[in-house]
Amino acid sequence: MSHLIDAIHAETRGDFRTAAERYRHLTESGSPLDRVGIYQALARCHEKLGDLKAGGQWRRRAGETYLELPDDAMAKDERQYLALVEYRNAVQDLAGDPSLKEVASEYKAVLAENWKGGPEGLTHEGLFGGIFLMGLGDFGAAARYLFDSAEAISEQATEARDPELRAAARRAYELTHEAAMKAGNMQVAQVAKVRAFDLAQPQP
Repeated sequence: MSHLIDAIHAETRGDFRTAAERYRHLTESGSPLDRVGIYQALARCHEKLGDLKAGGQWRRRAGETYLELPDDAMAKDERQYLALVEYRNAVQDLAGDPSLKEVASEYKAVLAENWKGGPEGLTHEGLFGGIFLMGLGDFGAAARYLFDSAEAISEQATEARDPELRAAARRAYELTHEAAMKAGNMQVAQVAKVRAFDLAQPQP
């Protein structure tokens, strides 16, 4: 009997409950990278079954394990980004759950580590993080991610003359203004307000 093969067979049939039962036997087997795959499979099965709380906890374990990988298993930048994706999925799954507060602090730390290189390639993550942190009342951090993302998107919009990106940048600045005002950061709030106004004007 192979729990792995049985789990994969069950998952391909859409029998996610059986697949989860089989995958659960494999959570301590194989290399750390192998276990990440098992945790992701368990998360996927529970999400398909509508058990988002369990799915979120498996996403969290996947994120934790990515962060623990040594350099010879995966480059730091890659594992940090993949951990961020798992933690983002985790906080989505755990929305409204009492465990969200603890997982959110871990998510915030991983987002901050990824953000050290700036918003390039991470604007979606920055927008999500900013809006998510606003919902938790962390307005200072939210303003930072929203402002940096807005700056990057605005630059892209100008270069591409893309109206959708321009609208996204404007809205991101508006959210930055809201978050910065609530955080008491008047300087960022004023800059964001002016840039949102500028983006609202017709393009020449």
